[in-house]
Amino acid sequence: MLLYAQTTDPHLIESVKDWRDDEGWQRFFALYAPGIRAHAKTSGLSETEAEDVVQETMVKVARYLPKFEYNRTVCRFRTWLNQIVNQRIFEALHRRRKHLFSAASLDELREELHASEAPTTDPVAQAEAERSLLEACLARVRARTRPKHWQIFEANALHGLPAEQVAKLHKTSSANVWVIRHRVVRALRREWRNLLEAPFVLSPGAAEQ
Repeated sequence: MLLYAQTTDPHLIESVKDWRDDEGWQRFFALYAPGIRAHAKTSGLSETEAEDVVQETMVKVARYLPKFEYNRTVCRFRTWLNQIVNQRIFEALHRRRKHLFSAASLDELREELHASEAPTTDPVAQAEAERSLLEACLARVRARTRPKHWQIFEANALHGLPAEQVAKLHKTSSANVWVIRHRVVRALRREWRNLLEAPFVLSPGAAEQ
């Protein structure tokens, strides 16, 4: 379970709107960088890629923070920052160009994770963003799933093998294949929600809105 602090420091947010405030930026970096880095790594990125995400996030924050209005009833700061962090992670995953599974299988699983959401004006861009989100979810859930169970899920859900064939390959029953798939999909749904909300933990003593 992730632990979060309770409030964001509005004075810190205001201070780092000025990129020349070195002391404020040092505090901001110490507060948010460790959680962003850890979140990127648990999303399947390497140490180097995670560090790039931290740096790219800070650049984006410095560029757009002056326009951010601190009003928790309108837009939570952590929600705003989370969107920036996730987009940097998705871009890192996209740069790899190493999709292990077909776009069709990922799209099918993506539809299974969320049955109905409001469409955007650009469905192609939405589908690409959601596919990147799914790749991050897969990396996080795989790290917590028993290897054999993941192999069964991957063969059935991502490689499209029938449950009967997967059961035969792994010396189990078709019913067990479906049970494992159901459990993994349920875990993926939880990660999907977590990634869209507040996925990374602040450093000790940090504050959250």
